[in-house]
Amino acid sequence: MEKILLLGIWLFGVTHLDTLIVISAFCADNDYRIWEVFVGHYVGFCIGLIAAVIGAIVAAELLEEWTFLLGVVPLSIGLWGLLRRPPEASIERTPAVPNSTGRIGVVTVAGIGLSGENLAVFIPFFADLSTTELTLIVCVYLIGAGIVFLAALSIVYHVAVDGISDRLDRWLVPTVLVFVGGYVVVTGLVVV
Repeated sequence: MEKILLLGIWLFGVTHLDTLIVISAFCADNDYRIWEVFVGHYVGFCIGLIAAVIGAIVAAELLEEWTFLLGVVPLSIGLWGLLRRPPEASIERTPAVPNSTGRIGVVTVAGIGLSGENLAVFIPFFADLSTTELTLIVCVYLIGAGIVFLAALSIVYHVAVDGISDRLDRWLVPTVLVFVGGYVVVTGLVVV
C-alpha cells in the first residue's frame, strides 16, 4: 500500500506542474477573486478526477492487461510539445469576465482542459488498483488539489508577478509528460 501511495503522490506531483502555473496566473489576475479561483479549480479538478476513475473502470474491464498502452498518450503529447516549441508568448489584454459565475466557469474549463493529458496517466494507474487503494488515492488527490491551490497562492504572494518563466510551459511540462508516458509504457511492458 505504501508503494502505491508513493507512486500516486509522485504521479500527482509531476502531472500538476502545469496546473500550478495556470492557477498561479489566475490568482495573480486582479479580475479574479481568490475564492472564485479556488471553486473553479476544485470543480474542474473533480470533473477530471471522476473522468479518470470512470475511464479506469472501463479500461480495467475492457482492456485488462493492455491499459499500459494509454501511456503512449502523454508520451506523444510531451514529444509533440518538445518538438513543436511554441514561440514566445505574447501578452494580450482580453476583456474581463463580468461576474463571479463566469469567472468560476473560466477557471473550471481551464481545469478540465488541464485534466485531459492527466487522464492518460491516471487511467492506467487507477485501473490496476483495488477499490480500497483507489479510494485512498482519490482522497489523497483531493487533498493534493488543495495543496496545489495553496502553492499557487504562495507563489503569487512571494514571487514577483512580472512573469513566470515561459520555459516551464515550453520545456518542463512536455519533458515531464515524456517521462511519465515512458514510465507507464515501460512498466506495462515489463508486467506483460
